[in-house]
Amino acid sequence: MKTTTGTVAALLCAATAALALAGCGNSGSVGVGDAHAATLAPFKEVAIGTDFWAVQEAPPAGAKPGDILRAQKRGDAPAGAQGWSVVYVSEIAPGKLAYVSGEVYYPAAAATAPRDIVLWNHETAGLGDACAPSRRNLLENSVDRVPAISSQLAAGRVVVMSDYPGLGLPGPALYMAGQPNARASLDMLRVAQKFPDARASARYVMYGWSQGGQTTMWAENIAASYAPEFTGLGAALIAPAVRIRELTLNSMKSPTNAGYVISTLPGIQAYMPELKYRDFLSAEGMEQLPALTNGCYDIWELATSVRDAYQPGALAPGSSWWNALTAVDNFTPRGSMPFVMFQGTLDTDTPVALNQRERSALCKAGSAVEYNEFATLNHLTMVPEAAKRLPAWMDARFKGQAPANNCPAP
Repeated sequence: MKTTTGTVAALLCAATAALALAGCGNSGSVGVGDAHAATLAPFKEVAIGTDFWAVQEAPPAGAKPGDILRAQKRGDAPAGAQGWSVVYVSEIAPGKLAYVSGEVYYPAAAATAPRDIVLWNHETAGLGDACAPSRRNLLENSVDRVPAISSQLAAGRVVVMSDYPGLGLPGPALYMAGQPNARASLDMLRVAQKFPDARASARYVMYGWSQGGQTTMWAENIAASYAPEFTGLGAALIAPAVRIRELTLNSMKSPTNAGYVISTLPGIQAYMPELKYRDFLSAEGMEQLPALTNGCYDIWELATSVRDAYQPGALAPGSSWWNALTAVDNFTPRGSMPFVMFQGTLDTDTPVALNQRERSALCKAGSAVEYNEFATLNHLTMVPEAAKRLPAWMDARFKGQAPANNCPAP
């Protein structure tokens, strides 16, 4: 999600907001100076460099979710760990297989017992393939872009993450489309099983920030049916951007958010190709679409001058885009695992009122929810604060301790 205070470029590169934000660290190939092609059969060996992500073919008949096409060792893993970029198979929709890129990290030392998995769901990264997390360095502005990853590796766990369909590899990114991203995320649990040295268990905890909050909530909804061989022990949400319709309506209130609104449309349109941009955007708004290919966040800055970006009634009830965004949001929590939520009251991108609704939905579903609200934090500054608190919460989940629960009394 986008912030509306200060300039986009300055905030994205600020040290306090450096966690997981693209455009400030290295883009293109990550750690490729030290990377080499995988030698673990049956992974396909590839040349050093960004050709790793140049995958034009579709998965063959008989491919299974979690099958690995390519793996390439990364040069940016934390001390005492090793990391891999992967291209793997995901069933991004029922019966529809696609290649997706992602990352796997695990301790370099030999495992003496199965290692539990931590599944990270990333935030808004931009729509260009070079914006994909796996194509960036893990360390950005001296901060890990994946909150708490070093602590989890030091605790002896496997950490995995997906770029989500279409981001990193050729094809349109399914940004904020919900279920396809959750499927690709859960398939990274299967990818982890393919690394013998990782010795991954079937137990996992997942967490996500912003867009990753939507992915995490959708993953909890489908996990029992889509990945029943795994046991989810808990999920953490950092300023989650869950319901795309309400978030879009919120962003449409401010002209300075036009770039963010425009950037959400291609992912939904790729998921539902019958949608037409002209039904949502004015001629002035349509002129901004080419800017989506410039950098990762340029559209947010460039579109600030647009004052009439939308058609009258672009998101009126019953309109084509209203129905599409409503369909993306049409899921409810299963109550299958405990949650912890971190929310800043100064967050204008994922407002408190919207995420209090998610808390209520989780509580209603039967999940124990530890809801944490911070009076001085916004969408960006919430991340480092959550990163400090996550290790203890994750440790408690893997140890089987009772979760904290401050759900209101029924």
